[in-house]
Amino acid sequence: MSLKIKTLLLITGILLVFSACNRQPDAATGSTAESAEKGETHQEEHDEGLVELTDEQFKTVGIRLGGLQERTLSNLIRVNGVINVPPQQKVSVSTPYGGILTSTPLVPGQAVQQGQLLAMLENPEFIRLQQEYLETTSQLEFQEQEYERQRELSRENVGTIKTFQQATSQVKILRSRAEGLRQQLALLGVSMKELATGKITRTVAVRSPITGTVTEVNVNRGRFVNANDVLFELIGSSGLYAELTVFEGDIARVQVGQRVRLSIVGETGGATLRERIGRVRYINRETAADRTVRVYAALEKPDAQLRPGTFLKALIETKSAPQPALPEVAVIKSGTGSQVFVYEGKEEHEGTVHHQFRPVSVEAGVSENGYQAVTLPSTLKKDAQIVVAGAYDLHSVLNNSEEEGGHVH
Repeated sequence: MSLKIKTLLLITGILLVFSACNRQPDAATGSTAESAEKGETHQEEHDEGLVELTDEQFKTVGIRLGGLQERTLSNLIRVNGVINVPPQQKVSVSTPYGGILTSTPLVPGQAVQQGQLLAMLENPEFIRLQQEYLETTSQLEFQEQEYERQRELSRENVGTIKTFQQATSQVKILRSRAEGLRQQLALLGVSMKELATGKITRTVAVRSPITGTVTEVNVNRGRFVNANDVLFELIGSSGLYAELTVFEGDIARVQVGQRVRLSIVGETGGATLRERIGRVRYINRETAADRTVRVYAALEKPDAQLRPGTFLKALIETKSAPQPALPEVAVIKSGTGSQVFVYEGKEEHEGTVHHQFRPVSVEAGVSENGYQAVTLPSTLKKDAQIVVAGAYDLHSVLNNSEEEGGHVH
């Protein structure tokens, strides 16, 4: 119980009336019978659980009354999920040829940019490929000249057709071989511009194909790696999405384009959970063995704080509709249900004005932006005055009185 309520109970003497207690006659004085004879029966008329405050107590607690309001609230589906990245943003870096790793500056967790140097490899095979390419292009240059000469001779009927055909075939063979070697060197990242000047290198650079983060380093300096061995694992920093787990019974209400409010487990933005916004992008058509369906939401503003594999909670906003609602502070969680305090009016007895409040069970719905949808009992008037400020104080007094046997003095 709050200090304000304890002080209020001790100083002003809030009266909580329970009819079962009020109707017990005083054996020594016969006060109940006397009250009935005098017409002082107001306490006997109260139902169990009715709370009374004097006018002074009403002001001290800060009671404020209000009624139901029509609010456009989204029906929310509460789900769990995880931050993930699309397959194209998970990259295993390898090389088409083996070699000795001569250097690498990487450690797991390090950020890299697309095209950044990851490692240097050394292999005599690299030298052989470059040498063969230069020799082939040189032969091709000579053979193209021979082809032109034989073509002119063939036009003048000086050379034989067979010789011209042989020259043509040889040019095609050399062109094919040169192109094949050029493509192999391109896979290694060899600069063809420098190679054209005759500069041969014995090392090749391994560069990052994406911008992202290094998650695994599987090599060290001086180690020989085979062709297609995975040297590094990278995860891209773009395209992050939320993979949500939705129960089969809720999936019919989920549609592509709906807004999703995401909060990382354990992350706060001041005194409240920090929320990020996303949109439902894809809905899996397969139902898992645990009767759930995967829903994928794209993040509107991904940031560096998000990491793949991070667990999250999410609220999927389904169709919005006007609903009767009250401020969230007016709705009290009581056990497994909810209740509000309804103002029953005021009456005067013994020269003092008393305000009366009754706890009423309600059905609580979705909450959003400080308001909660509620369904009042059909027996309650729609224009009933409800406590919208001070409800928790009344609830604390009610609980305290029940613990003490129904009386507050």
